[in-house]
Amino acid sequence: MNGISWITLILATMIGGFLFAMIGVVLLALLLGNVSDRLSSNDETRQDS
Repeated sequence: MNGISWITLILATMIGGFLFAMIGVVLLALLLGNVSDRLSSNDETRQDS
């Protein structure tokens, strides 16, 4: 493979890894938000009773 092919392969790998990491961060943020909402709603129901 020549230089251009190597550069293209490396860039594609970097972009793929970046997208994979971003998807993981978004899913983690959604999961933490969901858990936080559940905990806060549990606290509100405890205060009411």
